Amino acid sequence: ITVFTDWTVESIKKGFMLDDKLFYILTNSRGLTVEQTTKLHKEIAANVMQAAKELNQEFIIISRSDSTLRGHYPLETKLLKECIESENNTKIHGEILFPFFKEGGRFTINNVHYVKEGEQLTPAGMTEFAKDKTFGYKSSDPTEYVEEKTAGKYKKEDCITISLEELNALDIQGIKAKLISAKDMAKIIVNAVSYADLKVFCTALVLAMKEGKHYMARTAAAFTKVMGRILDQPLLGKAQ
Repeated sequence: ITVFTDWTVESIKKGFMLDDKLFYILTNSRGLTVEQTTKLHKEIAANVMQAAKELNQEFIIISRSDSTLRGHYPLETKLLKECIESENNTKIHGEILFPFFKEGGRFTINNVHYVKEGEQLTPAGMTEFAKDKTFGYKSSDPTEYVEEKTAGKYKKEDCITISLEELNALDIQGIKAKLISAKDMAKIIVNAVSYADLKVFCTALVLAMKEGKHYMARTAAAFTKVMGRILDQPLLGKAQ
């Protein structure tokens, strides 16, 4: 997968023209101040829009976040949304929050996000990550986390949730209907404990997108892997 360490219009156009299904823009924004990441995200969004217009390219932005819920949230996706909507007639209907990351032991079950510590699953809000001096939080329930981080603008009860039961039942049409119901950057919380759960959700998401719905995502690494159709590969050898 191609990783760009700059975000010029020319680099983004190169990314769009690749045969790959996705490309990364590496910013390390968690190491930036609010002012720095605000400037950065406005610039990235404007350049993405310009490159997309020149190439007539459709896209979805996945804001790659930390699987333990740390980062400039909801600021970064809010800035991206505002720029995209101001540059064309597109409305972002929903924002997908998907912190599942199997390799790191991060699972979301019954609307509680867990971090695996040894052999135990600990609610994220009870871990050292939640005590981060810059990005700390109290809520292990992603719907409560949304309300906490948005200072009540988005209420817990207004979040759209996708349960493990729906995913295990392969209820793609039901999940799709929930996704289609999203409007005004509604927060969509997805439970998951396996890549199978993720694949079911992504199938429903693609179907919803094909019906003209637009989404943004704030996710850990697993989501990008499935959406980009990235296959597992062996570790690099010495020659590589």
